[in-house]
Amino acid sequence: MVAWNQETFYVPPRDFVGYGLEPPTDCWPDGKKIAVSFVLNYEEGAESTPWNGDKISCATLHELSYDRPAVEGRDCMSENFFEYGIRQGLPRLLKLFKEFGWHWTTWVCARAFETSGPYPKMLVADGHEIACHGNRWGIHGSNTAEEKAHINKSFDRLQEATGLKNVPTGWFIGGGSVRQKLVRAEVHKERGVPLVYNSDSFGSDLPYYIPDPYSKIHGGKDEGMLMIPYSLCTNDHRFYVSGGAGVSAPDDWFELMKGEFDQLYSEGVAGHPKMMTVAMHNRMVAKPGRSMALRKFMQYISTKPDVWVCTRSEIAKVWREKYPYEKVGPTYDLHH
Repeated sequence: MVAWNQETFYVPPRDFVGYGLEPPTDCWPDGKKIAVSFVLNYEEGAESTPWNGDKISCATLHELSYDRPAVEGRDCMSENFFEYGIRQGLPRLLKLFKEFGWHWTTWVCARAFETSGPYPKMLVADGHEIACHGNRWGIHGSNTAEEKAHINKSFDRLQEATGLKNVPTGWFIGGGSVRQKLVRAEVHKERGVPLVYNSDSFGSDLPYYIPDPYSKIHGGKDEGMLMIPYSLCTNDHRFYVSGGAGVSAPDDWFELMKGEFDQLYSEGVAGHPKMMTVAMHNRMVAKPGRSMALRKFMQYISTKPDVWVCTRSEIAKVWREKYPYEKVGPTYDLHH
C-alpha cells in the first residue's frame, strides 16, 4: 500500500454546483416522482462497552445521552437502552414493514449481527438489503492498517451471520476522510465484492459520482464512486438531539418528514425527481409512540401516486444504468 504523505494523498475537488438549476429529469423507473429510501442503522451490540472489550460504556445516542457521561466499566443502564433496540424495536419494525410490503437498507455495524441471534438471516429472508455501517459503531481505527483490519472484519462478520458471500456492496460509516473511502475500495478489490455505492455524503438530493480515489492513488482506470447521499435532517436521531435542534413529540417528527417529502415530491411532479432518505434506529423510532409517527408517515406517502419506496442498492442499479460513469463522469464535469 502507498504510504500516506502529502505527495501521495489524493485531495478531491470540491463541487459546489452539482447539477445546478437543471438536475436530471429521467431518474426513477416508470416515471416515478420520488425515490424514498428507508435506512435502518443497526448498531446495538456493537457500541462501546467493556462487554465488547472497551474501557468505557457508550455515552451517546441513547435516551440519557444528553446528561449521562461515559462510565468507566459496564454501565448497565446504557446497555439496556441498546438492548431495547433489538429485543423490542426491531420486531416492531419488521412487522410494520411487512405490513406495507416495503424493504429497507440495513446499515449494519458488523459486530451487532454477531449478537442478535436469528435476525440477520431473518432480514435476508424478508428481502431487506444488507449494507455496512462499519465493524464497530464509531470505532474505525486511527490509521490505515487499523481501518483496513476493521473493514475486513466487517466482511467476515456480515458474511458469516447472513450466509451471503457478496455482502456488503454499500457503505455508510459517517467518516469524511478520503482515506476511509480508499481503504474500503481496496478491500473490495482484494475480496472480489463490488463496491456499488457509498453513502458518506450529505451533499445532494440525488446520487452523483466522484472520481475513484483508488485509481488516483494506485493508478488504473477511473471507474468512479457512486455517492447516494444520506440525511441528518430526516433522521430519528433528532429525538435525542437537545439544544433546540431536535424533536420530542412523535407528531413533530411526522411533520418534519412530511414537509421534506412534500417539497421533494413537488419538485418531482414539476419534472425534476429527487430522492429522500428516512433514517431509522432500532432503539429510537421503534419506541411505541414514535413508531406511530413512522406508521403515519408510511401511510401518508402510500396514498401518493408515483412514489418509489426502494433500497439503496436498487437506487444504485437504476442510476448506473441510466447514468453510467463512463458517460456522465463526476458532476463537476457538467460545469466545463
